[in-house]
Amino acid sequence: MAKAFIQQAPSWLPYRIRTRVDQYRIVRALRGLHDTRPYPAADPTRADAEVHILIGRRDVMIGVLALKSILRFAEDRLAVTLTDDGSLQRSDRAWIARHIPNTRWLDWPLNNEQIERGLAGRPTLAALYHSDFQMCAKLVHPVLLSRCEHVIQMDTDTAFFRRPQRVFDWMQAASAGPLYLHDHQDEADTVPQKVHAVFTETLERLAGPGRAWSVQHRFFNAGLLAYRPQVLDLDVAERYLAWQADAPDELKTGRPEIWFGPWTAEQTSYHVMFGLGREPAEPLGSAYHIGGASGHVFNHFLRHYLVRREALDLLAGLIDQL
Repeated sequence: MAKAFIQQAPSWLPYRIRTRVDQYRIVRALRGLHDTRPYPAADPTRADAEVHILIGRRDVMIGVLALKSILRFAEDRLAVTLTDDGSLQRSDRAWIARHIPNTRWLDWPLNNEQIERGLAGRPTLAALYHSDFQMCAKLVHPVLLSRCEHVIQMDTDTAFFRRPQRVFDWMQAASAGPLYLHDHQDEADTVPQKVHAVFTETLERLAGPGRAWSVQHRFFNAGLLAYRPQVLDLDVAERYLAWQADAPDELKTGRPEIWFGPWTAEQTSYHVMFGLGREPAEPLGSAYHIGGASGHVFNHFLRHYLVRREALDLLAGLIDQL
């Protein structure tokens, strides 16, 4: 099994040097991926769901590993769409295409009829999509451009270590509500009261009367989401983003920034749409994990965990299985 022998860059190093060292460690730990076999995406006309990932040059290898980790279980049931965040080179796309044949590529931002129609009447969302905020593509493209009724939205720094039966069962259900990933923390101690108050007094009212809030957790995470676009309402995201633009500064700094800061705009938009969706949302559960611990069906590593030796060794072991 390939090992990440170089230790994590110490915190006293300048940020640019530290990130370069850690990126080298990630690439080195994943080098066995080059020799793994291709895992083709399914024809979308016959697939049960479509996987969407926003991908950039730094995350080419980890993103391909994320895709292979689920496609190996999928039995030709998953189509794949990748959105280029603008940083990929032609050689990056070619390498990905060799490993994941039949992938559909989207660029960001797009100016086509479907995007224009979907953003019409939603000026705040449209402005965010056409800004320099790449993450908005994670919200807009799967909702507006999916070729399948069911969507699995994944981040690049994720991996499936066992068969995700919960997700596969959901893919075949005609009317299943959305599934979401969440952090397994005691929210009574870790979520500020002002954040609870904003959700209760403001965000839960955005859809108007007749819709009950269905997301149980405040630590909602967009690293893995499963949903049918038809049950989500981008008008709710528009109303949230308009509110967020004028929200008090105290909500955009410190701990509340996790929810209401500009860098999580697409994640909280999903949070509110799931919470006020036409069908109740359900958590994926404890087998779907945020962090680098072993023994889970799925891990979302985040950069914080990804650069640790134990996480890189875990991913190198996954490559051995491929």
